Amino acid sequence: MNKESMYFLLAAAVLSVSITFNGCSKQEEEQVIEEKGSIEKMTDETADKAVKKIRTPIDKARGTSNLGGERLNEMDKALQKQ
Repeated sequence: MNKESMYFLLAAAVLSVSITFNGCSKQEEEQVIEEKGSIEKMTDETADKAVKKIRTPIDKARGTSNLGGERLNEMDKALQKQ
């Protein structure tokens, strides 16, 4: 084999290796993007659950407070009528 053909084969080998690594890195990037998407979904679900757990007692307390206020108003009206 002469030097020109050896250089050609070496260049072809380097090119094929670089294409292979480039292809693999794109797949890894896509996988990372997909994983970020799944992490964001899990984070959103956890945040929704936390909001529900926090808001439920607050809403119940507000409802109870409103009932207590209404009862006090009714009792005041009843006392004024007597």
